[in-house]
Amino acid sequence: MSSSLSSRRTFLRHTMLGTLAVCTGPRLRAAAHGLTIGLSQYSLKGLFTAKTLDPLDYPAFARREFGITELDLWEGGLPADRLDDDRYLAELRKRAADAGTHLFLLMAGVVDATGGAGKAKKKAKPADHARSIERSAQLGCQYVRFFVSAPEGDRAAAVARCTEALAPLAEVAKARGITIAIEPGASTHTQDGAFLAAVATRLGHSHCRLMPDFGKLRGDIYAGTEAMMPHAAVISAKTHEFDDAGNQVEFDYFRLMKIVAAAGFRGIVAIEWEGKKLDPVAGVHASKKLIERALAAV
Repeated sequence: MSSSLSSRRTFLRHTMLGTLAVCTGPRLRAAAHGLTIGLSQYSLKGLFTAKTLDPLDYPAFARREFGITELDLWEGGLPADRLDDDRYLAELRKRAADAGTHLFLLMAGVVDATGGAGKAKKKAKPADHARSIERSAQLGCQYVRFFVSAPEGDRAAAVARCTEALAPLAEVAKARGITIAIEPGASTHTQDGAFLAAVATRLGHSHCRLMPDFGKLRGDIYAGTEAMMPHAAVISAKTHEFDDAGNQVEFDYFRLMKIVAAAGFRGIVAIEWEGKKLDPVAGVHASKKLIERALAAV
């Protein structure tokens, strides 16, 4: 082989490797941190509402459009008359597998821990929670997400009430190989990350963990996220609107991703786009770019 041909091949190989590093740099850095970018079905709510995207086609669409393979499902985004149809759930699981994707979580409703002393934003009978856990198992999910509505007033009493409400559900989840992930919301106390951390600590159940959601926390979201991280199962990376530089206008994603990485979290950071100025597809793309930039800076 001539020296000129060898040099040309070496140059081309190095050029290709350099291009690959530029294209995949954020992904490689995310992987180095043990983090994977996922997608919440709720991000594409507008497409399902308009019936321009069938839930059965969601896995293939997510991989083709965004290159994302870790997906969560939202009970409200599935046909209401098919939620208890075992064949439909089996078909959705098969579609996900055929697309080379993984359904990691099912978003369900609210666990009412008020004991009738307050009003949850959304109500569900206890049996519904068990059914959501069962659906998660049928879909091959690892997690089922619930909100918890805590009574107002005394904080310690509210922590105790939430613990009592979640304990039996954690046992049901354990029996099916599912872990409950509690997301902030549904009541004043449970919008506080430190409060949810206190609940998780008191419960101390391996099948009940937390799901930090930047947009659902109230007060100091950075302190709230940090408090939840030792108990975090998955991260809900909420996004609403972006400035001209592509940054989230409500909070600092670079600071939040540093908190996530510093906690030693290894798992899924799931995009949950809820903005209005961009369409759902553009919103998810913008969210993904921001998260990749934030992770690359960690």
